[in-house]
Amino acid sequence: MRKIVSVLAALLLIAALPVMAPAEAWVGVDFQFEAPEGMYQLGPGIEENDPAWALAGVGDAAAKLKEYQEMGVLANFLSEDGATDISVMQKVSKESETIFDLRLMEEEDKAEFLETLAKAGNEDVAIENGWFENKSGLLFYRIKIDVGGEREMHELIYGTIMNGYSLNIDIHTLDTGMTPEQEEIVEKMADSMVFTNILEKPPEDVSAALNALLLLILLLAAVAGPLIYVPIKSKRDKKKKARLTEQLSEFHKTNGKDTAHGEAVYVNETDCTREAIHRFSYYQAYVKNIGEVIFGTLLCVVTVCAAFLIDSVWWMKLAAVAVTAYYAYKLIAMPGAVEKIQIKVHSQGMSKTAHYTFYNDVFRVSGIQSANVVPYFQLTEVRRCGQYLYLYYGPDNAYLVDDYGFQQGESRDFEKFIRGKLQK
Repeated sequence: MRKIVSVLAALLLIAALPVMAPAEAWVGVDFQFEAPEGMYQLGPGIEENDPAWALAGVGDAAAKLKEYQEMGVLANFLSEDGATDISVMQKVSKESETIFDLRLMEEEDKAEFLETLAKAGNEDVAIENGWFENKSGLLFYRIKIDVGGEREMHELIYGTIMNGYSLNIDIHTLDTGMTPEQEEIVEKMADSMVFTNILEKPPEDVSAALNALLLLILLLAAVAGPLIYVPIKSKRDKKKKARLTEQLSEFHKTNGKDTAHGEAVYVNETDCTREAIHRFSYYQAYVKNIGEVIFGTLLCVVTVCAAFLIDSVWWMKLAAVAVTAYYAYKLIAMPGAVEKIQIKVHSQGMSKTAHYTFYNDVFRVSGIQSANVVPYFQLTEVRRCGQYLYLYYGPDNAYLVDDYGFQQGESRDFEKFIRGKLQK
């Protein structure tokens, strides 16, 4: 009696397992199809310790479940001899969300879409593709891939896109070719598929298009801004320099090149050391041009953040990162470029000490250059940085005047004096 009860219990357990099922409808959330007869039915819903895995010949159930998760497998059908392996897979992508329903595509778009699905990489790969419409009106793309060489691989895919996701029926074989019977099984599954709930395609997301347009405008501004601003600034500086040169020429014709008028008001000696030049270079690069530095930095930060936050296409992300990296390099290199120019300018004189003598209408410079008389109208700006006054005579060049170098007059009075000359 015990033996009889044990046998009956085993038979009941086997009958309860989801294996070797007869032809019946496999029902999903919004679709169903006829499952193939006489095959083990596995899927992500079966527990890891379920005996069905062993009966189907799957040794590592955990690895199989992980594979199902990675590939989006909803159902996996295995023949008793293990020769036939069919998977039904569901995936959501940007492309599937955009297409939404394969039947709604234009004919030209369908042809392009089919062409991009699979391409032969070498002569050992043969690809056959086309379209298949089932009895309920669903449109499937059909792709058959045959790989030759040392190890053969054959794969057949019937796929469709509906309700914003792709649904594929996939069968593959290794080492042996695919039989007509196996191809027929997959075709029957596709032919029996019915969607029980077909959704309407939602309206296009206008905000995504606007975000992409905004990002494109930011990229164009980051690239085109310097291309427009730099030539305009250079042209403006050249005009200003030409006007000052003309005034200076007229001044020298009238007064001579080495003429001073009246008594000296201030006398100063400034050591143009490497440290002093280095300090001026950082001031010139970052402080004097603070507006351009902040604007360029913010533009790049906003552009690169927008590129990743709105999940834009890859080339926009790459362009945003490239533009930001270029700006960062230029920003870091700015003081070094200014310093090189200043060292070159100051190395042309007899010494590294600038001797200044300031009169009421002109001032005389010597030491760092040949003795020269400079009228005050030649100065364009006066800036202070710590103990130094920078007397600009061009957009990127200035005389360095040290507060501690006055031999005649006080530095506080001198700053008022020189700023008053510029106002006049």
